[in-house]
Amino acid sequence: MMPLQIQIKHSVLAAKNQVLTVGYLSKKYNVQEEYIVALAERNKDLVVSNGVVMAKREKALAAAFAGGGGVLLFGIVVVLPGWIG
Repeated sequence: MMPLQIQIKHSVLAAKNQVLTVGYLSKKYNVQEEYIVALAERNKDLVVSNGVVMAKREKALAAAFAGGGGVLLFGIVVVLPGWIG
């Protein structure tokens, strides 16, 4: 059985908008709302705000920029010198 903190993370990530209320999660896992908040705050991939637990979204954007930068660097280092001379 997975730890409750991981179950909460998987539930939030599986939700349509990656957002679930603290009340819904507390009923689903039969624990107090304060415990859900504490576990979600401990998780680096989740954010708790106004009674809502949501997934952070910065990682996907950062990965996209890193991938784009890698392709640009490859083009500058490998392709551009081949075209020039």
